[in-house]
Amino acid sequence: MPEDNAKFLDAPIPGQSLTTEPRSRPWEQPPKYNTSEEALDFYIPRLSDPELMEPMVNSMEEGTTVVAVADLIQSTGVMQGLHTLDVGLLISPVLVELLITQADVAGIKYTVGNEPDDSPSEGMLRKARGAASEGFFDESVEEQEEIVEDAHEEALEMQPEGLMSRREA
Repeated sequence: MPEDNAKFLDAPIPGQSLTTEPRSRPWEQPPKYNTSEEALDFYIPRLSDPELMEPMVNSMEEGTTVVAVADLIQSTGVMQGLHTLDVGLLISPVLVELLITQADVAGIKYTVGNEPDDSPSEGMLRKARGAASEGFFDESVEEQEEIVEDAHEEALEMQPEGLMSRREA
């Protein structure tokens, strides 16, 4: 436990990043690559190099999803000032495909990271689909407008509650 406290105390304090010289960090500089094409010209040769890919392939083999590895690559590029966040988001699907290709070449089992699962959100989505197929949206526009108006009136009638609400005298 004392080790955790020491790590906590060594963390930067809020606002510490504002005490450095402006534009002294890589992400505060103009990006090296301005377009997604330029950024991909940087990444593709590196993702094709077996030596550079070995740690990433090992990571995917151990269970890290391909999407997580691609996100790590592009976010590191943003932090190093190689490209902007929006360029990173644009090239992310291409990085995923390149990583999948490298994993296939290496012959490893991998998880892409966008597979459907049976999490509660998936179950809720199935229920919503079922409700939609059972005539949920069959109400007329007038009935829907009436429901919305009733809900709006109820919201206006509600009195604010809580510690900071105004009290009537």
